[in-house]
Amino acid sequence: MSLAHPARTPDMINIMIVGDSISHGSSGDWTWRYRFWKHLHEHHVSVDLVGPKDTLDNIRTAEVGDDDATYAEAGFDPDHDAQWGRPYLTEKDEIEAKVREHRPDYLLVLLGINDLFWYGVEPAQFEVNLREFLAGARRANPHLVIVLGTILQCRKAVDDPDFGARVDACNERLRAVAENLANPSSPVVVAETAAEFVAADHTWDGTHPNPNGEIRIAAAFADALADRFGIGARYRRPYPDVPPIAPAAKASID
Repeated sequence: MSLAHPARTPDMINIMIVGDSISHGSSGDWTWRYRFWKHLHEHHVSVDLVGPKDTLDNIRTAEVGDDDATYAEAGFDPDHDAQWGRPYLTEKDEIEAKVREHRPDYLLVLLGINDLFWYGVEPAQFEVNLREFLAGARRANPHLVIVLGTILQCRKAVDDPDFGARVDACNERLRAVAENLANPSSPVVVAETAAEFVAADHTWDGTHPNPNGEIRIAAAFADALADRFGIGARYRRPYPDVPPIAPAAKASID
């Protein structure tokens, strides 16, 4: 057995993290996935992270879509369903098959910024896409527990008030959809990932989390699981101040 394929226990839960580059991570990152797994592991939660990928994005080359495994700390379960550039717009048509294949009990979702930035999705269409995403996931597992992260602040949201307003509006729609669609068989809850995340302090490039940003994302999801489902414990505060990743980890080799 390995950390990526732990021995099954009666109380083990399968968690699939669905996301974009913020969850995928890139060369040299720990990732918030690592921080989240480590937190659960330290609180003796029997968990298997599942999904079709286990790599980072290779940001050091010009090629799009090539991956590497240069995690800052490789000693964790790296399986996930996150991909650089992914929006709800496309994932809504793919999530059903992935849930059927990987059979998560819990789906942790952090998507949305690409819908707004690259695809120009407006809040009303964002809600439609989100509802379709949730319906697809539930078709594969009517008892799936879904935790939706709010869209994080990025530099563009700070510099462009109109874009920032769209982020806020989509987060309000996300909260409303979660409340509207939740039911006892398939709870939908919100992890307030944006609440403690400040782009200027918690990203390395204005969008993607640095180590201190990773901690805040992991904490929001950990808090949601602890508060609503009694899984593990809330993330300890105050947060540690973690040194940044060395610039050489992101440096181009082309």
